[in-house]
Amino acid sequence: MVKDFEAVSDKSISHKIVDRRPGDIATCYADPEFAKIFLGWQAEFDLAHMCEDSWRWQLNNSNGFDL
Repeated sequence: MVKDFEAVSDKSISHKIVDRRPGDIATCYADPEFAKIFLGWQAEFDLAHMCEDSWRWQLNNSNGFDL
């Protein structure tokens, strides 16, 4: 994910991989098949496309949502 965000933003993202903290879950995963079967929904885009869309939103909304 970091590499995809770096690619779409053309910026280096400083990060460090470290051990889990106390209380952090060991693993986390999801099966998108549930959404497809029970909701009739599936993702249309890959991770790189989603990162690009997220970065575009951030560039256009630097102060977040106007409430």
